[in-house]
Amino acid sequence: MLEQHLWRDFVGVTSSVAVLGVGVGSTLPLTALVLTDRGLGPEVVGWMTAATAAGGVISTLASPAATLRYGRRFVMLFCVAVAAASVISLQYVDSLWGWGTLRAVFGASMAPLFVIGEAWINSLPGDAVRGRVVAIYTTSFTLCQVLGPLLTGALANLPQHAFLICGAVFLLGLPGIALARDATHAPGTATPNGTRVRNGASVGDKDAAASWWTILRTAPAIVAGAALFAAFDNIVLSFLPLFALDRAFGPSRALAAVAVVFIGDATLQFAAGWLADCFGHARVHRLGGLALCVLLPLMPWMIVVPGLWELYLFLLGGVAGSVYTLSMVSSGERFSGAALLRASGLIALTWSLASSVGAAATGIVMQHFGSSAMTAVLFIMAIGFVLSSRTERPAAI
Repeated sequence: MLEQHLWRDFVGVTSSVAVLGVGVGSTLPLTALVLTDRGLGPEVVGWMTAATAAGGVISTLASPAATLRYGRRFVMLFCVAVAAASVISLQYVDSLWGWGTLRAVFGASMAPLFVIGEAWINSLPGDAVRGRVVAIYTTSFTLCQVLGPLLTGALANLPQHAFLICGAVFLLGLPGIALARDATHAPGTATPNGTRVRNGASVGDKDAAASWWTILRTAPAIVAGAALFAAFDNIVLSFLPLFALDRAFGPSRALAAVAVVFIGDATLQFAAGWLADCFGHARVHRLGGLALCVLLPLMPWMIVVPGLWELYLFLLGGVAGSVYTLSMVSSGERFSGAALLRASGLIALTWSLASSVGAAATGIVMQHFGSSAMTAVLFIMAIGFVLSSRTERPAAI
């Protein structure tokens, strides 16, 4: 799928970001548990989450310029070191203001890692195999992120060292990034994806100079797809167990429903990438949204059919995950250079906004209309994604 000399870069970046997924998946719940054990309520946990998001927003906006100036590898190595230091410091800080500051620093260090990592992976393959290559990356991260809560559980017996260990996990991401080659391309030379560069701008079928607004205006499905899956991810984690409990499920089976969704997300992305490579990225991207519009209204009926319910959740997770994966693919198909960094930054910004607003809005709606309103919120967002994909301008050929 990739030229032989590019596999080193792909494996290095993918393995490092996947390891960071373990760190993120363990640090976030560990923070909530420690604060709760100290007698602090959900409001404080929410403020810590907000501080993390605020730091991420600021650094996301700065990521493209910093990367162009200092290089992808240097910025990523620096951010990994800062992320590890901020997590380790939580072990020794007691004040809430200190924790809030460290969480903001953590968010500011993590956001560029995902922006740059996704753009880096997207710059490696040609368009004919981009779906499958990106799918391997997203699957690796998802599988490792799922391991995070397991690490949190294992650290429950080591409260004096929990954040030290979590911080050390981030440091495991350094070798892969260090091994990846951050070669700059001289004017007039070909980049790995076939685009040619002249005076800092691409010549050919990819736009290297598009502004944030141009990307949003010409490729709205990239942002809408990221928003849809970000909301789906957080809403399913928060409210699917409540939906199941309201229908006489036991707690263990209600929580297992969430696991099945994310198993589907993790295991079906390569198939979605293969379909996109074969039949067109934009077409399969839109079909994913249409499939969600069909699947989501079926949830109240599927939950009463054992066996079929689990299969339904598996497919639902895979289809929803494909919408995000193909948003990444679309950004790599259309943009390169600084514009690709901005597109990845828009995806990251959208994720932060949609995950928080989507979950909050769903909670309010469910409070007034019951647990079935969860599917209504997601259905409306799926419709919005499909409509945005119809207005998207085709990529240049």
